[in-house]
Amino acid sequence: MRLVKKMQADTITAILAYERLDGKNKALLEGAARDADAGRYSIIAMDPVHEIAIHGTRFVMDGVEREVTDPLLELDRVIRTDSVAESGLPFEAGAIGYVGYDTIALYEDLGEMPSETRAGLADSHFMLYESFLIMDHQAEEIMLVQDNCYTGRAESEMERAMVLMREQLVTPNERELRDLMVAPMEYSSNTTKSEYMALVERAKAHIRDGDFFQIVLSQRLEANFTGDAFDYYRKLRLLNPSPYLFFVDFGETKLIGSSPESLVSVTGDVVVTNPIAGTRRRGETKQEDERLADELLHDEKELAEHRMLVDLGRNDIGKVAVTGTVSVPVYLTIERYRFLMHLVSVVEGQLKLGLTAMDALKSVLPAGTVSGAPKIRAMERIYEWENVKRGPYAGAVGYLTHRGDCDFALAIRTMVLHNGTAYVQAGAGVVYDSDPESEYLETLQKAKALLEVGK
Repeated sequence: MRLVKKMQADTITAILAYERLDGKNKALLEGAARDADAGRYSIIAMDPVHEIAIHGTRFVMDGVEREVTDPLLELDRVIRTDSVAESGLPFEAGAIGYVGYDTIALYEDLGEMPSETRAGLADSHFMLYESFLIMDHQAEEIMLVQDNCYTGRAESEMERAMVLMREQLVTPNERELRDLMVAPMEYSSNTTKSEYMALVERAKAHIRDGDFFQIVLSQRLEANFTGDAFDYYRKLRLLNPSPYLFFVDFGETKLIGSSPESLVSVTGDVVVTNPIAGTRRRGETKQEDERLADELLHDEKELAEHRMLVDLGRNDIGKVAVTGTVSVPVYLTIERYRFLMHLVSVVEGQLKLGLTAMDALKSVLPAGTVSGAPKIRAMERIYEWENVKRGPYAGAVGYLTHRGDCDFALAIRTMVLHNGTAYVQAGAGVVYDSDPESEYLETLQKAKALLEVGK
């Protein structure tokens, strides 16, 4: 059963709604508009009915742990149910969370796995929601939604929850009037500039020897975090508006991000991925910005890297798509963000009958834009040289509905807050003619928005 009620929302923003709602473990998904439809909806979910954390092959649901052979298959089995008719809503009851980069090691032999130095951080983590709202910014209305596809709760209980949601949305509270609490942070890296540059040279030697064509090497920065996590998100979304903005509160772990890139989405039987590769900083003037964009569009190194990653995307989608349906409707266009511009393409196909959104996610994880090519060999070297688990970074963050649709952003430009420490990770794609210092500076430029918030 599903209850949906609409209310006018011309005076309520997503931030205001989040602050007023009093639920537990809330998640906010929104996006800055790139066209008439992108950024149209914001989703706020609260009071999850189940929590699932995956640590290797340990599947922990609501605190009960068991060993499973395929954790993502088990996750898919728990999430998907056809107990409620299709609604036509942009989001339905389902799971919000992340699948970490390291999850791929369950399905591919990547050699010895580095240890996770962040105690208790799950490889993948999701919360299942039946209570949520959808803000339609074009229609200026809010859809309040209560579902019972997981719990089977009574209609009377759903009605009471609906009334409470509406009362909270129209009632101001003290959080709206307080000052933002974002304390300055001093970051330290797990590598030095000279160490990173030496690693780039090492990678170039392996490229010359034919070990791989490209590899994405990252550095991880960390800092003690004080202040309010949601206030940090509020500043980030203003500083770096992006197609995928998210704040997901698991409790001791929180994900805060402004990702430019879709990893994979499935709507019905249409599966889409969104390779982004090729980067320039934004210009100080309109003229400089145009010059840098033109330079990017004619940079053979960047173009070669982008084409390689589009081919990877075509191959990944081809694993789960009907033969002959894979296409590239958008190719080598420029998208601009606050600090950076990127080369962007779109790859899509028709999902094979019998396959699911989880199959599509497995096929693209991790993106070539954060691993390299050939993908498996690059990932082996990443573990060997970075020598840490990446965790949520370079994985997927988003949702999977109970009916099987999904939308996952690539977990870049993302801060992981875990047990009082903030982690920011960023990488650069190394190819045969890479300049080590330029690649090092690119990692800092990609992390800039997240670091600027904490200044």
